[in-house]
Amino acid sequence: MNLWVLLLLAVVNLGQATYRPLEKPPCDMVGMEVLCHSRGLLQIPAVLHADSKALDLSQNQLHSILETPLIFYTALQRLDLSSNQISFIQPGVFASLSQLEYLNLARNLLGRASPHNVNGGIGRLPRVTTLDLSGNGLYNSLAEAFLKDAPGLLTLSLAENSLTRISRWTLQGVPALKELDLHSNVIMEIEEGAFDALPHLARLNLSMNSITCISDFSLPQLRFLDLSRNSIETFQTDTTDQEYQLYWLDLRENKLSQFPDLPRRNQLIYLNVSNNLIQMHSPSSFSDGVPRMKDWPSEPHLAPDPSGNDSSMALSHLLFLDLSYNEIETIPKGFLDPMTSLQFLNLSRNCLRTFEVQGERSLPRLDILDLSHNDLQGFTVGIHGLASLQQLYLQHNALAALPPLTFASLPTIQRVDLQRNWLHLCGASQAPGEPAASGCIVFSSIPTLRALNLAGNAMQRLPAGAFLQTPLVTLDLSANPGLEVMPGALTGLESSLEVLQLQGNGLDALHVDLPRFTRLKQLNLSENQLSWLPAWTREAALEELDLRNNSFSHLESRDMSGLEGSLRRLHLAGNPLACCGNSWLAAVIQRGSVDIASLEDLTCRHSKDFSSQEDVPFLHVRPEDCEKEGLKKINVLIILIFALVLSILLIALALFCCFCRQEFNQHFKA
Repeated sequence: MNLWVLLLLAVVNLGQATYRPLEKPPCDMVGMEVLCHSRGLLQIPAVLHADSKALDLSQNQLHSILETPLIFYTALQRLDLSSNQISFIQPGVFASLSQLEYLNLARNLLGRASPHNVNGGIGRLPRVTTLDLSGNGLYNSLAEAFLKDAPGLLTLSLAENSLTRISRWTLQGVPALKELDLHSNVIMEIEEGAFDALPHLARLNLSMNSITCISDFSLPQLRFLDLSRNSIETFQTDTTDQEYQLYWLDLRENKLSQFPDLPRRNQLIYLNVSNNLIQMHSPSSFSDGVPRMKDWPSEPHLAPDPSGNDSSMALSHLLFLDLSYNEIETIPKGFLDPMTSLQFLNLSRNCLRTFEVQGERSLPRLDILDLSHNDLQGFTVGIHGLASLQQLYLQHNALAALPPLTFASLPTIQRVDLQRNWLHLCGASQAPGEPAASGCIVFSSIPTLRALNLAGNAMQRLPAGAFLQTPLVTLDLSANPGLEVMPGALTGLESSLEVLQLQGNGLDALHVDLPRFTRLKQLNLSENQLSWLPAWTREAALEELDLRNNSFSHLESRDMSGLEGSLRRLHLAGNPLACCGNSWLAAVIQRGSVDIASLEDLTCRHSKDFSSQEDVPFLHVRPEDCEKEGLKKINVLIILIFALVLSILLIALALFCCFCRQEFNQHFKA
């Protein structure tokens, strides 16, 4: 009996010794998605759920992809192998994954593939619709081998590789492709017919390559084309009346010298040709014998300019046009007229001297017009021109005189930026014929205008009633040294103005009753010579007040207490603040109710002795320091009074002595 017990115990112990629990998977599982990213894996785990739909192996240390164990995960639909060190993929490994639709191989080392891999590629991709091969150092023949047989591929990224050429064979194996990303390669040549095998291609990104010319552009099915940041000198379209589906074209940062030659029939709504070398000359510029752009015809059937470029005729659908950072001196007459749908036009940083919109219905839907950073000396808008304009940017030009009602004639204008020009304003009392003679601009009676920037215009005088019946919300009058703000200059803005900029004007007094501006939230009075403020009331809404670099020594409680309910931020640096006697400032600092900008660096002036002062940090001032300073002042006052009384007594004594001497002399002579 004991023998049988011992035998049973031995069998049990043997079973315990040979039992091993199932290995725990090194990944997380959410539903049927397996997450193995950033686990330091050297190979694909073999213990994952066989019915997994998605497998994320990104950011590991995989070097090769073999058939085993990947072949066991036949239900996979998404496979992410990005950001590894993969340089070898067993040919045909993905063909067995009959459900695979998404494959990400970005940021690996596939460009170092062995010759065997080059010849065999990665095999057939029967159902893959999205493939990312970006950032692999792929060269021309290797990319072609990887794309031999992917009949269902719709989206492909070959970005950030080493491709130098797109041949007519490169994309033969992906006939269903709709989106192709080739940005950040070194592509210099696109062989004729390279995209003929892609009848469904709708989006093409060729930005950041080395392409120098696009001739006979003939992809009518393409809707999105990005050619930015190349070295393109010419863009020409194949001459045809075929309807092009192109709606987005980006040609910025190239070397175009002329406006691109666009398809005659297109759907373009976005065109960016900024940062090029485009020139447009006036019709009379033929002195050098080189043909220039003639006037654009007002009707499409009229003859185009001598360069053969009448592309603006085909831009009736265009919503966005960016021509900034070019060398445009003038806009040819009629060039903008066909753009009846245009909403955004950027002509900033060119060489424009004048800009005219003379047509009665010119640019009827334009919302935003940017003409900043040119050399504009004239800006003219015809009757009913720019009927929808809301934002106008004219800063950094040379405008000195304009028709007085230029801005009042824009029926929907909301924002005007005239910073850094040479303009001055008309007052409310201007006689009907006087504005034109004086060259001033009218900014009164513009009910739609909300923001106006007149900084840096060298204005010497802001007349009374300059903004009557113009409910501005934001007004910038800064950087006009010597500006004289006349009483009533801001009359009419009391119930609308929220932001007022008056910095850098050298003001020594305010002729504006600021407490009446009940909606004012931001006020900048820095870089002036002010030493006092009006008394604010409890109705004030001011949230930020900038008083830097003025002459304030005290902020009186009777003037500032009305702001305690609204003020959130206060700038005071650069003022000769007194350390003592600033009870309001000390109180708000103690309570922390107002954020004092750079409070740690804020200094004040403290009496060192009877004849000198020193700057000390405001936070370091103690009550006993002020008491000592007060005693010093009392002692000085007592001494001064004593000296004054003594002086009076001495003078009186001297006068008495003088009088007595005269009396004595008179008696002696008698």
